[in-house]
Amino acid sequence: MSKDSSDHRAESMGPGAPGVSGSGADLRQRLLRKYAEKGLLVMTVVDVNVDDVIVALFEVRLLLHLMRRSRTWRNTGKLLFVRRVNRMSMRVYGRPATSWLRYAKNLDNDWVNKSVALVKRFMARSSVVVIEDLDPQRLREKLRSKDPEKAYLFSTWPVAKILRRIRAVAERAGKLLVVPPNYTSSICIKCLTLMEHDEGKWSRLRCPKCGFREDRDHVAVWNLAKSALVVLGFHYLDTYLGRSIKAYKEAVDALTPALTRALSQGPEPGPGVSEEGGEASSPEPSLSSRPARGDLGEGANEPSSDDDLGSQRGPVQ
Repeated sequence: MSKDSSDHRAESMGPGAPGVSGSGADLRQRLLRKYAEKGLLVMTVVDVNVDDVIVALFEVRLLLHLMRRSRTWRNTGKLLFVRRVNRMSMRVYGRPATSWLRYAKNLDNDWVNKSVALVKRFMARSSVVVIEDLDPQRLREKLRSKDPEKAYLFSTWPVAKILRRIRAVAERAGKLLVVPPNYTSSICIKCLTLMEHDEGKWSRLRCPKCGFREDRDHVAVWNLAKSALVVLGFHYLDTYLGRSIKAYKEAVDALTPALTRALSQGPEPGPGVSEEGGEASSPEPSLSSRPARGDLGEGANEPSSDDDLGSQRGPVQ
């Protein structure tokens, strides 16, 4: 990497796009210097959702390679069971099922601890931890577009706790890199086209242009890795990797006005592009679908991990 390229500041990918936090420009310069000297940069990418956390390890050489990914799950089935028990207790005894609510909260805390431990394990092998600039309200909106009925059953406090703890751990290690969340779960990693839900399934995406199909969270970690390279300024490089990252940045910049228009329509936008650049947000459910007094507002979970132990490598398109 030339000195002139490393002196450029990374351009934002939309209004209010975050950048390097913690040590600020020092972290960015350190990462660029390390890549220039060794031709290698290892990144931990974290994608936090309301029902799972996926952590991926990427290796940046002449191409971007996925080395490993792993996931912890929030047990939504137990959440719904505890909610039914709690509603029955309210109806029969007129009081909440305190012990069951405490059990659900403990399971959520266990999910938080396992997710943070997973990030720490990956962080030990990397030079930077990449995470989206998310907040609980945005996560609630994402859940509402996924399943309006469950938007009022799941609490986002465990997700906010995971984000807060991951940021604290990465900042203490001087490895935190915050990137904008624009279209990270919607852009095809092959041809940079907006993807669609595959056969109506939220968790599966299909590209209408090239036909590429993939899990939504797997698409997200790839695009988060590319966003991190944009923030670091890799799109200025005159290499295959630099040109690929520049094409990704241009695709996001072209879609950003549509995102801005969708967000300006308020909490119940009409037909158009949603926050993720896909379908419009679903309308809110009726008041009857919201939890009654004493209902469980915290997700119950018994996390598990599904490690992709095999190495998955492929160039950035």
